[in-house]
Amino acid sequence: MIERISRPGMAVAYRGGRPVSGANINCGSVVPLTSFGFSFHKNVDDRRFQALARALDLIQPEIERESERLRQARKRMTDCAAFCLEATENGDRGERLSAKLVILSHDLAANQARELLLEQQKSFLARIRAGLPRILHSQRM
Repeated sequence: MIERISRPGMAVAYRGGRPVSGANINCGSVVPLTSFGFSFHKNVDDRRFQALARALDLIQPEIERESERLRQARKRMTDCAAFCLEATENGDRGERLSAKLVILSHDLAANQARELLLEQQKSFLARIRAGLPRILHSQRM
């Protein structure tokens, strides 16, 4: 059986000089039907996934910087909360410091939630990074 391409991506099969299933006999060049005229290059996959690896290389330090800023902010908030708690126990401006403690506790909870989310993101990125060699290796076989 000989196959012809009438338009990119449109294959027409011929048997015994006649088109199969009503295909147009005035079509283009003869090519194997399995290739559809496209050349498959493994380096296309390499380029794609190398671009992904570069993107991961940019995202990872960004997450690390934010995590470090959150750790520093948490330390400042806990120090401030400890000072406010001590001052409240000593009888200094109880209502004002109590309100500040409530705000600090909410801020600490938000900080902790964000840190947990960043840890999940780091784990996700690590799984993607670990899977890249498997994908690239399977394309080379």
